[in-house]
Amino acid sequence: PLYKAVMENAMRAALSDFRFPSVRPEELPQIDIEISVLTVPRKLQANSPREVLQKLRPGVDGVVLRQGYRMATYLPQVWKELPDKEDFLRHLAQNAGLPPDAWQDPTTEILTYQAEVFGEK
Repeated sequence: PLYKAVMENAMRAALSDFRFPSVRPEELPQIDIEISVLTVPRKLQANSPREVLQKLRPGVDGVVLRQGYRMATYLPQVWKELPDKEDFLRHLAQNAGLPPDAWQDPTTEILTYQAEVFGEK
């Protein structure tokens, strides 16, 4: 059931995400939980890097960038921190362990998805 998946993922994020220190009990009152329900990612149909930039919708599209076995994703909310499309894609490529310009490589797959966000506030 969805409620169990939410509980398990919240616990995993709070205690087992190697990228961040575990949440301490005294931090709990300051935590706001946000849940993003994602659509199925779809391949972005573009014939050039310029067309990729034209088709991306900041604040609407989450993006998956994949090349070989390397992959990274940014939720649509990340556009608030990285509003420039090229910056967004460069950072995403680096998160995947790829060179910043990897998003322009024809062998790189770019997929987009949307999110319905639920939060405590």
